Amino acid sequence: MEYKYNAIILNKIDTGETDRVYVVYTLEAGRILARAIGVKKPNAKLAGNLEPITYCEIFLAKGKGRGNITGAIPIELFFAIKENISALEKVFGALKIFNRLVTQEEKDEKTFQLLLNYLIAMEKITKETKESNLKFDILTLGFVFKLLQNLGYEMETKKCAKCAKKLVAGENYFNAERGGIICPACARMQNNKIRITDEAVKLIRIFLDNKIENLGKIKTESQNLRNPKIIAMEAVRWVVG
Repeated sequence: MEYKYNAIILNKIDTGETDRVYVVYTLEAGRILARAIGVKKPNAKLAGNLEPITYCEIFLAKGKGRGNITGAIPIELFFAIKENISALEKVFGALKIFNRLVTQEEKDEKTFQLLLNYLIAMEKITKETKESNLKFDILTLGFVFKLLQNLGYEMETKKCAKCAKKLVAGENYFNAERGGIICPACARMQNNKIRITDEAVKLIRIFLDNKIENLGKIKTESQNLRNPKIIAMEAVRWVVG
């Protein structure tokens, strides 16, 4: 039986001399693995439409085990991202995190749309200006926080994640186990905490409260991203164990 999926190609894995297995995130079934037979042959028509960072319709012949890709129709190839080394590096980094966080074959339309909107926003920024490293950083970091939020790991940033008192500017900390920011009093009794700056708290709140396509408009200095990057990676590390 053949199935049609709206799919974003995340990765490809060579298997044998001419075949590949593709890791794809679909609107209809979440993250799946699918094989393309003979796709590495010089005259293979499928290969160009199945490159990572491609949004396409794929057709899957499925029986037992993994399905075989029988066709692919590109919807968006994201050429600007693929031709910009800085943008490509950020997107591949984001997809690596995405692959670690999402589970196999679990449908999630909201997460699919978030990933697609992130790629569309990155493509737009890349087209507008070729040197947008800071904007690439901001948008990608925002994507990671919003992905965690979508998957049920939203960070508490308004009140202490332990005592629930309203946070005030000054000395605050992030604790992944508690799922957010904790006040100085609670931090004294908590291990594995990371100091979080007031600017980082502000940025994370903006990330969580706004649509992904609007995050490229944020104006800040590159040094202000260092602390929230550490926070994001610690949150991801805790989620994936």
